[in-house]
Formats: sequence, structure tokens, C-alpha cells
Amino acid sequence: MATNTDTPSPALHAADSHDLIRVHGARVNNLKDISIEIPKRRLTVFTGVSGSGKSSLVFGTIAAESQRLINETYSAFVQGFMPTLARPEVDVMDGLTTAIIVDQQRMGADPRSTVGTATDANAMLRILFSRLGKPHIGSPQAYSFNVASISGAGAVSIERGGQTVKERRSFSITGGMCPRCEGRGSVTDIDLSALYDDSKSLNDGALTIPGYSMDGWFGRIFSGCGFFDPDKPIRKYTKRELHDLLYKEPTKIKVDGINLTYEGLIPKIQKSMLSKDVDSLQPHVRAFVERAVTFTTCPEFSGTLMSEAARSAKIDGIIIADDCASPISSRMRRRTGSPRTSNACMRSI
Repeated sequence: MATNTDTPSPALHAADSHDLIRVHGARVNNLKDISIEIPKRRLTVFTGVSGSGKSSLVFGTIAAESQRLINETYSAFVQGFMPTLARPEVDVMDGLTTAIIVDQQRMGADPRSTVGTATDANAMLRILFSRLGKPHIGSPQAYSFNVASISGAGAVSIERGGQTVKERRSFSITGGMCPRCEGRGSVTDIDLSALYDDSKSLNDGALTIPGYSMDGWFGRIFSGCGFFDPDKPIRKYTKRELHDLLYKEPTKIKVDGINLTYEGLIPKIQKSMLSKDVDSLQPHVRAFVERAVTFTTCPEFSGTLMSEAARSAKIDGIIIADDCASPISSRMRRRTGSPRTSNACMRSI
């Protein structure tokens, strides 16, 4: 009796069941009639010496054509507000799908700039939580750590029946930003003794902050603002004067007939130095920050960057902050394992 000894062929990998991206005759920049077939759902790496055409092929040809095709799906009215993209110089290109372009430029130094924000993955996730999260807390921006919750009220004038009527109106925006750390995940503690020598006056050089000299515009602003005496030692300032020096909110002032804005030292340092990646600062500024500032994880909500409301909404027992922190593979298992979230994902996309 004959037996079959042939080895069974291995199962076809899911990635191999998809089509290819085909490029024939690419001539963008320094490319010389390049033809290539790229498998989908595979990690493809382009290597070569500088100037060999890697970026011209990936960004200038494939990604550019994908973006151009996406733009053509919008109405003519919308396209009028979008940049005009020329078709790359290539003979044939097919099999293209939507491309998420993460270019060679450095991402923003702000801690809010993440892979999720750069690829719009977080935007899709926020849509999902806004539709399925329990309890419902609001629109997708209610889950965004870039959007603060704000509210306001005031009077508006309305023309009605030939008369001007004033009515009171109010508004509110629900954002997902942590109010303590402003969506950065860390809070700062500034050593005031590293900012100034309280035995000296401002005119005597009390400030020890890099770039804050009384010889330039800062000196004109401090001398002409009228909030404190620049010739008095800082240790003799009243509580109001010290508060204005350190914490005063941006205030319009006029010095020598010139309109200027005065702002306290602390908020000014937070905007000019602490809002950036410490490693990107100039060496002398970085040395000052490392000496004067202590960074600690935000005590509110374990440094998740999210507000209390955003952390209260869950899908299958998972909050959006934990979902963002988990690997893509575990996300996919959770989504595909739940028909409710799987169908919602497809509708969102």
C-alpha cells in the first residue's frame, strides 16, 4: 500500500494574501526609472548611502501619490483650500492605500507630541470612546489631553423687531486635559533662590536667570512697569510686590510711549523654557533648568495627562489612558475579541 510522504506546505501567512504596491519607472529627483514591488502588511526597510534616492522613492513618490489620491476624494470646494499636489513623475503606480506619513523631521519637543498624535491613531481612539465609553462624557475632544475644559458667560446684542435686545449667553467646552499638569504628565517645583539674589535689587543684578538682563528689554519692562521698585532689595518687597514680580499674569503696560506686556518670572520661564524638551535647550539654559527646577510625576491621576472625567469613561473596563499606554497587539486582541468594539471601530474608520 503506497503512502504519501510529501511534506505539507506551510499555511499561507495573512500578509501574503494581500496585493503589492507596484512602482514602475519612477523618476522623482535623482531616481532613474526605478521599478519595485513592495508587499503590503510587511515591514519594508529602504537602505542606501546618502543621496541614493530613499526619500525620493518613499516620500516623494509613494507617499506623495497616496496623499494626492486622498485629496482628490474631497469636493472641489474643499480642494480649493488645500495645497495643490502634482502627480509624481512615474510611469505606473498601483496598489496604493491610505498612507500615514511620519517624515524625517523631528517630532515636537512638547510631551503632548506622541506617536498616537502624529499618526492620528489617538484621534480615532477618541472617536471610539466618545461613542462607546460609559458613562458618556462628551465629544471626542473630551478625551483629548490637548484640550482644556473652559466655560464662560456674557451679554450679547441681538437685533429683533427693529430693536436691540441684550441677552445673557453662556458656553462650555469639555476637554480631557488634566488641570494640574495641563496635559504634560509632570509638574515642576521651582527653587526661587536660583532665580534671584534677594539681597540685591533688580538694578544691581539680582536676577540670575539666563538672558534676563536689566540692560535690554527686560530691564525697560521691569523698570517701567510700576509694580515694584527696581532699586529696592527683593527681600524687602511686600507680598504684593513679590507676587507681581513672580506670578503676575500678562498685563499690558506702556513704557516710554511703547506698548509692552509685563508677565511674572514664573509663567514666563514656564513658557520659554519648561514647555520644551530639556535636552533641546542651549547648554547654559539647560544647566539653569536642571539646577532650578525639579520635575515630578503629576500627582493627579498618576500622570496620565487626562482629566478625572476622561478617566471615568471605560470600554470593556479599560480607560483611554491605559489603552493608549498598551501595545498595539493587545489593543487589537481586545478590539477583535469584542463584537461591539470591532463593529464600532469599522464604522469610525
